Amino acid sequence: MRPGGPGTSPSTIGRLLNFPPIPQIPEPVRGKSFVIVEAYHTGDPAQADELLAPLRTLGPVNDTITTVSMPTLSHLHMDPEQPVPGTGDGMMIDRLPVEAIDAFVQAAGPGAAFPLLSVELRHLGGALARPRPGNGALPCLDAHYVLFAVSMTPVPELVGAVTAQVETIKNALAPWAARQMYLNFAETEHPAAPFWSEQAYQRLRQIKANVDPDDIIRSNHPVPPAR
Repeated sequence: MRPGGPGTSPSTIGRLLNFPPIPQIPEPVRGKSFVIVEAYHTGDPAQADELLAPLRTLGPVNDTITTVSMPTLSHLHMDPEQPVPGTGDGMMIDRLPVEAIDAFVQAAGPGAAFPLLSVELRHLGGALARPRPGNGALPCLDAHYVLFAVSMTPVPELVGAVTAQVETIKNALAPWAARQMYLNFAETEHPAAPFWSEQAYQRLRQIKANVDPDDIIRSNHPVPPAR
């Protein structure tokens, strides 16, 4: 997937996908498992082809890399177009050595006790790692990768099994976890402090005390007011 535009910013996502055997899933992929590599590149198409050459030598089942318009980017990750009941969670990863990849594959791969619909590792860095004035309380992401694991839970009986498998994957990668967490990938309860730097966290607490001392404004990961 190669969006056109200025600059030479690449990014990749690796995903393990296990499609359930249900009618809502297209027949060619229904009930099957795949490894998907998503690539985003905003530079010259020839440079993108050069970077992708090692992946293409592996002989992918389907190569959909092409230049697309910017609005199309919202569909490239193949997220459901309509709301779907799901359970998942994520974590930030500081390093991803070979040992971490092995732990990831062992916990989330074909031999998993309860294979999830989607388990992914996103490559960060680049513009996400560069703080700029005016970027607010979270000016950059101080981690190199982010993990997100999720599966559909159309009935309550599946929540426990999915939650346990998500925790298994997170525990497998815990030795390489980053200090920081990121709100967009935090689906369960987390302490508020790791979402921010210490300075930003204390400033947010003071703002909360000044603006909302009675805690009228609520959030999934609340910042407690300074006392």
